Amino acid sequence: MLVPTMGFHPVLANSSSYQQCSHDYKFPIYTGAYLFIFLLGFSFNASSLYVFLCLIPRRTPNNIFMINLAVSDLFFTLTLPLRIIYYLRQGDWIFGSPLCGILIYAFYLNMYTSILFLTALSVSRYVAVLHPMRIRVLFSFRRSVVISVVIWLVVGLATSPFLLAKSFWRDGKVRCFEPRNESSLTRILIMNYSGLIVGFAIPFFTIVICYACIIRHLKRGSQDLKGCQPRRGRVIALIVIVLCVFFFCFLPYHIQRTVHLHFATHRRDDCSITLLMQKMVVLTICMASTNSCFNPLLYYFAGSSFRSALRSKVRHNNTGSSWKGHGIQT
Repeated sequence: MLVPTMGFHPVLANSSSYQQCSHDYKFPIYTGAYLFIFLLGFSFNASSLYVFLCLIPRRTPNNIFMINLAVSDLFFTLTLPLRIIYYLRQGDWIFGSPLCGILIYAFYLNMYTSILFLTALSVSRYVAVLHPMRIRVLFSFRRSVVISVVIWLVVGLATSPFLLAKSFWRDGKVRCFEPRNESSLTRILIMNYSGLIVGFAIPFFTIVICYACIIRHLKRGSQDLKGCQPRRGRVIALIVIVLCVFFFCFLPYHIQRTVHLHFATHRRDDCSITLLMQKMVVLTICMASTNSCFNPLLYYFAGSSFRSALRSKVRHNNTGSSWKGHGIQT
């Protein structure tokens, strides 16, 4: 399903041009980006899971998908401190080969489970808006759980080869997140297009079609949404946030990965082009990783039960604080 590198292709890594043009600019960029993503992503997703699991008594199908999305994001953010240490050490891995494979696995597991859970949310909202009488049948609680389990199993198995990735010794340091040896470029290209089509393109076009139908339905001013501005607002919020995540996080990464692999087939010796490709790798990987920070916005703006539970908790805490303050003053 996926390409077995973190963006650097073996052909480029072992070419003389790559070695001559390679610089250490990526270390501070990755360190700063991953630190920012960890601080926001961990706090947002841990808080979101607390709200979903402790403050919302009723489990709706959409909540099931959002809970799984938050779990995926939280798991990924928990791996970021090890990446930060690696890049702070200028690319020297000290945590052993098994953890190297687990962290690479976590990156792709998070990306493609996020894509599929966002797709499931979008299809569920499409059915709820255009076919409201069928939503309880097509997206019952039990079916939502089954869909979630299937997503985890499919993506988990498809990305499992990354668990076999190992750290290796090069230039006096133990490397991780980088290619080790040259391999079959044809095989890697096939894997790239499998991931591009199955893991990204099909879900992306499914979402676009669903949202196009929803927008057309809303413009017609259908009876089921007339006078229901809160529901209409949640639908629009879902559309805007999901499309932003796809266009900002996932689309640039998949375009860059495909272009990068085709660039590698020509084995160019132009240092300026090689540097540009390397910088695009760093940029798009950082952009893809930020999806764990954007998804919590979806829970708040598109989930009425989440927003209500969070506001109720905040009001309760504020009320408790004011009573304590009043007691101290008297």
